[in-house]
Amino acid sequence: MATQDSRAPSSSGLADNSVGFFQVFAQGLIANGPLAATTVAMTAAASYALGALPLAYLLGIIVVVLWINTPFQFSKRLASASGVAYFVTKGVGALWGYLAGLSYAVYYIALIPANALFFGIMVSSLLPAIGIPHPATWLWIPLAVLILVPSTLLTYLGIKTSLNYAIFVAIAEIVLLVIISVVIIVSVGPHNTLAVYNPHLASGGFGGFSIGLLVAAFGMSGSTATVYLGRESKAPQATIRRALIWATVLVTALFVLVSYSFTVGWGYHNMGNFASAAIPGLTVVQRYLGQVPELILSLFVINSLVGVNMAASIVVSRLLMTMGQAGLLPPAVGRTHPKYLTPSTAVIWIGVTAAIFGIAAAAIWGPSTGYIVLILLATMGEFLGHILGNIGLPAYYRKQPKMRWFVHVLLPVASLATIVLGIFYTFFPVSVPFIYPALFSLALLVAGAIQYVIVSRRHDRRQRVDYAFGALGLEEDIAQ
Repeated sequence: MATQDSRAPSSSGLADNSVGFFQVFAQGLIANGPLAATTVAMTAAASYALGALPLAYLLGIIVVVLWINTPFQFSKRLASASGVAYFVTKGVGALWGYLAGLSYAVYYIALIPANALFFGIMVSSLLPAIGIPHPATWLWIPLAVLILVPSTLLTYLGIKTSLNYAIFVAIAEIVLLVIISVVIIVSVGPHNTLAVYNPHLASGGFGGFSIGLLVAAFGMSGSTATVYLGRESKAPQATIRRALIWATVLVTALFVLVSYSFTVGWGYHNMGNFASAAIPGLTVVQRYLGQVPELILSLFVINSLVGVNMAASIVVSRLLMTMGQAGLLPPAVGRTHPKYLTPSTAVIWIGVTAAIFGIAAAAIWGPSTGYIVLILLATMGEFLGHILGNIGLPAYYRKQPKMRWFVHVLLPVASLATIVLGIFYTFFPVSVPFIYPALFSLALLVAGAIQYVIVSRRHDRRQRVDYAFGALGLEEDIAQ
């Protein structure tokens, strides 16, 4: 077995070969933001699954496995700072790799201001609960900008700095979620029940349950953020695969546990109220542990949001760096910091863009609706990226000595089917402004394809694009 690298180890400009398993593992964990997601984002799945929420998360693991299979199979042989963009490039070419990169950039760039808006909403909701008069309606603006500072700074200061912090965030979230869940489960005593594993409790019966299952799976699939550490991780093919699997196992286990404890703690017959509550997870914690633990947990939720945004910034900055080196974005975006070995210009650009997106979305639609629009934009970006990844996987392995039909063809096809269903149930029936994210994402891909064709017409420019999106990765030279 030999590893082929078309560049010298330091020529990427990143801190190549510098982070180990636990740091990559932490990136996969915090990208899901389990503490922030379970205290807030479970409402989306609960609005469909209602009292069957625990079953939706339990069976959602099947969908997560379908989605995780594609980056896992690619990571057996490929590693790159541009992650899925590089994977797709190796399968079907640099044009499609660029579009995959754009899709994931939209996903993560939209996620960052969405989290910033939620921070503003959460703080505005909590202040009256501790006796502080209801804040001014404009308070969300400085709060949304403020939460972007630590994640931007940590990402700027180096991959080791940011991922060492990620280890702390991950440990804190795991410990808190397990303790909270156990306390609730013990406290409800005889109200613990297996009735929550009945799909007929869902809104609309089995149809509503299916939608809730897809939403639950979406919230547990963030561990793919590990594949963007292909240049910086040690022994990347092995390290990323292990981190991807273990992060997914732990995240799904946490969501299954927390979804059960929150459902029985709230009352599985009353989950409609859970779904409509602003911060239901914090409400449950206050009910069983008191106000002080609720406020302490709120601080850790803020920490979780910083972790999610940091993981997202790590991913997007490396995607933008690749695009800058390819000449598809200004060259400055492709540069790395001489001391910190990070895509520093891209990191700053992401922070500024996130602030603009967040403020613009909230100014147009209000903070709450603006948050939903940004989440839908992130959702559509991830869906499109998954689609291109699932197309690229069989195309890549078709060129290899041995293709395994089950994992390289059948599972990607099954994954595609779930994504098509996810898009349909997310955006239909059509409503304004919630259809705008889908239209924007599709328009961006069309514009990106046109840009790629124009830029790559000259032979020298096309070589530069192909080099940045294809040749700058690492590929295992093995006969399977």
